[in-house]
Amino acid sequence: MIKTVFASAVIFVFSFSASAQYYYKDILSNNQLIAEMAQLREQKIKSISLKSFEDDGSPSEGFFCEKKINRNYTAVETLTKSNVTGASEFTSTFNDKALLLQTLDSSDISSSTSTYTYTGSNKIKSIVSIIRSSDDDFKNEIREEHIYEYNDKDLPVKMTRIKNNTDSTSFVFSTDDNNNVSIEKNTKTGDTYYYYYDNKNRITDVVRMNQFNQKMLPDYIFEYNTAGLIAQMTTTEEGGSYYFIWRYTYDNGLRIREKCYSKEKRLMGTIEYEYK
Repeated sequence: MIKTVFASAVIFVFSFSASAQYYYKDILSNNQLIAEMAQLREQKIKSISLKSFEDDGSPSEGFFCEKKINRNYTAVETLTKSNVTGASEFTSTFNDKALLLQTLDSSDISSSTSTYTYTGSNKIKSIVSIIRSSDDDFKNEIREEHIYEYNDKDLPVKMTRIKNNTDSTSFVFSTDDNNNVSIEKNTKTGDTYYYYYDNKNRITDVVRMNQFNQKMLPDYIFEYNTAGLIAQMTTTEEGGSYYFIWRYTYDNGLRIREKCYSKEKRLMGTIEYEYK
């Protein structure tokens, strides 16, 4: 049972669905990815292997994950396999400014493509995602577009989400005194996310109002080490009833280990990174 739960936790933390928290998932996560790529390029890393271990230290059965980076750091190919998800291939491509241009995630039954465009000041202008799935009897395609608008300070003020070219919803953003996005609101439903930062303007919490129990609940909580790297991330599952705690260890700026703990503070497993 623990092995299944740990594998699910790994999948949860490595996936970024388009359900909400758009500022975090579209913009902050993109900025983090660009920073990580810059670190890999600086240290001339060409491949990364991930190994997964269960709570007792035994290797996670059927788990495989390897990333390969091309010569000029414009493409990263990630091959992943587990007993929970099967095999999948994830490819990211970048331009000569190290900006993410496209991601392609494919498996035996589905594929997902996201294409990014940018403003003249390298801010995300749009993200177009297409998800295709099929089996023996059914084929489906979902298209979703995120269009961002900025003010004269280059701060995001609005995002329009368009589903299947017809269903349109606007999300508006507010900023704090330090020009950090602090509020994200769905203008159709009123659902609101709140972003909190430390005194160094680093994101610490992404919080939402839980409609079921009318309480403010965090979806993400971040803590940092003395080098400014994320030392711990707490992620809450849908509904807010359960969460996982991820603790990270680094060497020379590169993440080498992460440990996953349950809500009850029980070690569920470990992921180790090997760089070449």
